Amino acid sequence: MVVCAVWLILVGLGLLVVRRELAILQDRVANSGAAPADGLAVGAVAPRFPGMREDDVVLFFFGDCEPCHEVAEEVARSADPSRFACVVSDGTLEGSSTGFGELLPAQARVLTGDEATSVRERYKVRSGPFGVAVSGGLVVAKGVLRYADDLEHLRRAAYGEARASVGA
Repeated sequence: MVVCAVWLILVGLGLLVVRRELAILQDRVANSGAAPADGLAVGAVAPRFPGMREDDVVLFFFGDCEPCHEVAEEVARSADPSRFACVVSDGTLEGSSTGFGELLPAQARVLTGDEATSVRERYKVRSGPFGVAVSGGLVVAKGVLRYADDLEHLRRAAYGEARASVGA
């Protein structure tokens, strides 16, 4: 009887631990799907800048950001790089955006220098790589770009095929 009682207590404690771990996991999953803090809110009017279209995908890069380089390579490999407006800022190293433009194809619309900094500030973007889908002049999706598919999701959102947040 004592052995059974000890086993019941141990199983009960084990269930409490498992329940706690599942609650922590559930919170993490719920937070990972939340909208990213960077960028304008979905539904906000997107600030215009030279070369921007009514329906567009605006990508924000930093010259000294390795993930930004990887996403820029994905832009170069895309079927239609002209659908992307690329805003390239320095980041923490002054002048780091200078060579970054060479990673992007000639068809991609690229902003650099003070104009890029101004656009980035108006879009409230502080980290990269970050993307914003604009449709009808409104922000319809945004997110940190982690995977090659993220570019396709933004492209679909901007051109009316879907309306959803990317990454997070």
